[in-house]
Amino acid sequence: MDYLQVLIEFVITFAVIYLIYYFFVIKKCKDNKKIAPTEVNIILSLYKIDVKKINLYQMIKVVSLVTVTVLSTIITIIYRFFNSTIILLVFGTLISVIVAFICYQIIGRHYEKKCQKIDQEKGEKDDKK
Repeated sequence: MDYLQVLIEFVITFAVIYLIYYFFVIKKCKDNKKIAPTEVNIILSLYKIDVKKINLYQMIKVVSLVTVTVLSTIITIIYRFFNSTIILLVFGTLISVIVAFICYQIIGRHYEKKCQKIDQEKGEKDDKK
């Protein structure tokens, strides 16, 4: 297997998916601050993250980048190893959900800790007064 060809396929896949995601998701979120992708809303609700304490648009960009990376990687790998469309769809969906779930957990915990840190700093400032 030619690694350079796989890398080129990954970069092209990443660029195409990112452009689609940018114009249909990220740009809408930038234009209307009240709209957030479903992934972001799930992370916010599961980890009880206060939107006022974080930069929501930054979080949307991080989640989008992770989503696009996961999809690009899985599409590139599956395209290389599977010839059957049915196996490709089943395996791709299953792996995508598992990897995305793990990545979203990491993002959620990061922002949860960030909110806790902000709360602690705010508490320390209130104690000093």
